Amino acid sequence: MTMSKFLLGMSLASAVFGAHASVSYNATGGMTSAQPVTATVTFDSGLPVGFATYDNPAAVIAYPGNSGYAAEPPGDLTAFFSVGTTHGQPSSSSVTFGGYGVSYFGFYMGSPDNYNSVDLYAGATHLATITGAQMAAAATVSPDGNQGVGFYMNIFSSTAITKVTFSSTQDAFESDNHSYIAAVPEPETYAMLLAGLGLVAAVARRRKP
Repeated sequence: MTMSKFLLGMSLASAVFGAHASVSYNATGGMTSAQPVTATVTFDSGLPVGFATYDNPAAVIAYPGNSGYAAEPPGDLTAFFSVGTTHGQPSSSSVTFGGYGVSYFGFYMGSPDNYNSVDLYAGATHLATITGAQMAAAATVSPDGNQGVGFYMNIFSSTAITKVTFSSTQDAFESDNHSYIAAVPEPETYAMLLAGLGLVAAVARRRKP
């Protein structure tokens, strides 16, 4: 009985990380997010370190880039973020979030192509992959790498996102103005956590001589 209570407590305490994930996305016009975001990363001063930490400085391309392998998103006159397979670009690069993660992540995307993809994670759990074709479909454009096409991707998740990975199997996947909304635990999450910790503490007290 004691062991079952202990396991129940641990289960409740870990429920924070086991919520059902629901990821949705859409595409809007313009270069910036229409959401009331916590912060926006522009890459004009390189990669930030802190709540949002990027893993590879080689993913930052100075304006205007190079139309042969990394073309700036349309109208973007600043440094931008790009992954690809040549010219020193990483084939994938990630941003990791601190705290409770983020409930929203958005970015201005240029030259949508089938070989672009974004992967979302909550800790070690893979939440979703959004392909270049899906992103293009959300914006009602063709995923053909047209360098004159740009749109803003908006990604929402009911489970806090702790890491976003940009990948490309060819040249390239360009984006800028990465924005996010920091996640805040819901009241029921606190209640489950406290209930679980309470049961664990009760078991520990009963085991004392």
